[in-house]
Amino acid sequence: MLKLLIEHCVHRRAATIVVTLLIAALGLRAYLETPIEAYPDVTNTQVTVITLMPGYAPEEVERQVTVPLERVLNGTPGMIQMRSQSLFGLSLVTITFDDGIDSFYSRTLISQRITGADLPEFVTPVLAPDYTPLGEIYKFMLVSDRHTLYDLRSELEWNVSRTLRQVQGVADVLTFGGYYKEIHVEIDPVRLESFALTLDEVNQAIAQSNRNVGAGFLRHGDQEMIVRGLGLLGSAEDVKNIVLKSEGGTPVTVGDVARLVQAYTPRRGTVGLDEQKEAVEGIVLLRRGQNPSRVLAAIHDKVDELNTGILPAGMRVEPFLDRTELVHNTLNTVFDNLLHGFLLVVGVVWLFLRSIRGSLIVAVVIPLSLLVAFAGLYQLGLPANLISLGAIDFGIILDGAVVLVENVIHQANHLRPQSHREMLKLIVAAAVDVSKPTFYAMLIIIAALIPVFTLERVEGRIFRPLALTYSFALTGGLVFALTLVPALCAALIGPRQAIIAEPRFLLRLRAGYRRRLDGCLRRRPLMLTAALLVLASGGVAAARLGTEFLPELDEGDVHLFVEMPASIALAKGQDILLETRKRLRQFPEVKSILSQQGRSEDGTDNEGVNMSE
Repeated sequence: MLKLLIEHCVHRRAATIVVTLLIAALGLRAYLETPIEAYPDVTNTQVTVITLMPGYAPEEVERQVTVPLERVLNGTPGMIQMRSQSLFGLSLVTITFDDGIDSFYSRTLISQRITGADLPEFVTPVLAPDYTPLGEIYKFMLVSDRHTLYDLRSELEWNVSRTLRQVQGVADVLTFGGYYKEIHVEIDPVRLESFALTLDEVNQAIAQSNRNVGAGFLRHGDQEMIVRGLGLLGSAEDVKNIVLKSEGGTPVTVGDVARLVQAYTPRRGTVGLDEQKEAVEGIVLLRRGQNPSRVLAAIHDKVDELNTGILPAGMRVEPFLDRTELVHNTLNTVFDNLLHGFLLVVGVVWLFLRSIRGSLIVAVVIPLSLLVAFAGLYQLGLPANLISLGAIDFGIILDGAVVLVENVIHQANHLRPQSHREMLKLIVAAAVDVSKPTFYAMLIIIAALIPVFTLERVEGRIFRPLALTYSFALTGGLVFALTLVPALCAALIGPRQAIIAEPRFLLRLRAGYRRRLDGCLRRRPLMLTAALLVLASGGVAAARLGTEFLPELDEGDVHLFVEMPASIALAKGQDILLETRKRLRQFPEVKSILSQQGRSEDGTDNEGVNMSE
């Protein structure tokens, strides 16, 4: 079977090269489509149910929200764990699913089940964005030299976040900091009592006045006109003019019993930047499984669009943390390894074979094997990362190609072919001679990866892509060694190029090796004893080596956690964090410092005002 394959590739070398180019094109397309992660995402499939209940103590949140949600979510198919947190005004219920459960399927199940929970009428549970803890790929500040924190937060909520959510692959845009604008109705108790009104009546009047109603249509001659009642509140003046009741034909309005002021939603967190006590921040979240390189490129385009034509004059988006640089460095590392491996292989093979054509034939297997690995990952829907790509050993992948090319040149120097036809027969014979050992050697290496495929949970998510990438690359290297390499040898190596005198240093090395080998065979007990001593010393040294579950990835940033007394006020925490940032800024290596105190108004975080990152 292998002989027929090799003969077919040698005699139809043009077709073999064309098929290889098609495979390379498919691999290149897979490379462009495959998500490239700087670090493997090891998180489980999780769905978090967020429920806001402003003003209620943790005990009430637990009793009225968290427990009813836990009751309806228990027994969800595929669930392996459920945990909950009840905080001041916030309930978080996180459901973890088994491996293999699709994220969209799990979110659909949770959405169906939470509708059956017995919750207060004013409470609406929502699902957290579909992202992972590694999904914060772009953090930015909205800054201005002429706008207030109210204006910045409003622009961030209504324009910036809406524009960035248009990017395919963005799960959500979190807004944090500044003041979320509200109109507060500050009622005067004395006036309210003087008009014989209650707080509940004022609340109902405001709620009932803030609506538009439909009244059908009205025929007017040959035309129909839509009739509707406009009641939506558009300004603070509209709220002041709401009628509460009428006394003797004189209406009593909200403005008669209350004072209206512009204020903001009660805050449980703030953002500070360098020596600015208050700042406005946005965080772009990457949807699970998306390509961060593509999403970041689209985000950059949207940011340019915001800064040049959408935002008001003087207001702009300034990035603080951009994962583009980390992904770029990851890809550069892979490309550097590819380039250095290519040059090293060409140099070493030439050093021993003294054939530049043979060296290039061997080296061309490196990029082709990597493209096959990308094609395999793309078909399985798996991302590539620095761990899986950086673990590929070019020497093992090229083992078959090196052996085959070396055997072709060795046989040519021994048999001295005189014609192109004799050279083709020699290439077929030399390739068949080493095909079976090469084939089984590669299978043994791939079989050694089988234990890695049995890993589960976090270990499996880290090392299974590595094993798959390695297996795909080895398979590609084996296939190309048995097909493309013989075809290229037939196309590029003729009788003149194959007959090469061996370098002198190689003759000396071979002679020295033969003498030492004879000596070792005569002293077999001594050699076995020395081998056992080396093995024992290696075991002792390995036991004393440190181990790490994951290699260190130095992103160039430092993440600090500042914990303050649990009872601290928000404003006092701001003062402490401002002083902390000022002291950290004294280090010359520090470029910029951003602090997030507590949590934002949307409930996506669970930290209190005493916690800061």
